[in-house]
Amino acid sequence: LWSTLNLSISIHYWNNSTKSVFPKTSPIPLKSLTETELRIKEIIEKLDQQIPPRPFTHVNTTTSATHSIATILNPQDTYCRGDQLDILLEVRDHLGHRKQYGGDFLRARMSSRALMAGASGKVTDFNNGTYLVSFTLFWEGQVSLSLLLIHPSEGASALWRARNQGYNKIIFKGKFVNGTSHVFTECGLTLNSSAELCEYLDNRDQEAFYCVKPQHMPCEALTHMTTRNREISYLTDKEKSLFHRMACGETSIVGNQVQSGS
Repeated sequence: LWSTLNLSISIHYWNNSTKSVFPKTSPIPLKSLTETELRIKEIIEKLDQQIPPRPFTHVNTTTSATHSIATILNPQDTYCRGDQLDILLEVRDHLGHRKQYGGDFLRARMSSRALMAGASGKVTDFNNGTYLVSFTLFWEGQVSLSLLLIHPSEGASALWRARNQGYNKIIFKGKFVNGTSHVFTECGLTLNSSAELCEYLDNRDQEAFYCVKPQHMPCEALTHMTTRNREISYLTDKEKSLFHRMACGETSIVGNQVQSGS
């Protein structure tokens, strides 16, 4: 995905500020369930804004590493240690059309084989199909840059929707022991049952876990938990196709080598 085109683009033009996905937290401990719920709701709402729904009709309209273009901003013949190297990434779909929105899961890395060292780059999403990728040049000598497309925005959106859709993927069974007898009952974060339930509440974050209460045993008799996966998926067949990787697809974005000096 690397391009050696040298565009004269001022970095100040792209230096837009972005709000953190994490809300500001107060050192004061939470005092009530209501305050905790409001705080959790605020976090989820911020995440929903960062990962909006991205429905698609065909894989060809999703982000393509091969067709996307990366350009060094204000390239120099020599860089000094501590300098910042900025790259403008313009993502395109498999048909070569520029994407009009962001949300792609990208991983930027800088490495030195001689020093056996590596560092991450900072990726700023402008939510219009362009990204600013910034590296701080920590070492003298030759470094290699790579930019990897982990998931297209459509795939990240599908995973986020599936994650929030339900908690039925994992089956929990709780073992209750009373003397020499024991019994297993259904457990989970949410239970669709009219039976009497045992509630196990985490006082720190007010999250609760439930088990069906066995007859003639107290809730305190729970000693072990077993789990197994349920054959269920919240992804459509079309969405699943976004996560089929070919052997060469994992190194689809490889950067030129940059010489940095002292």
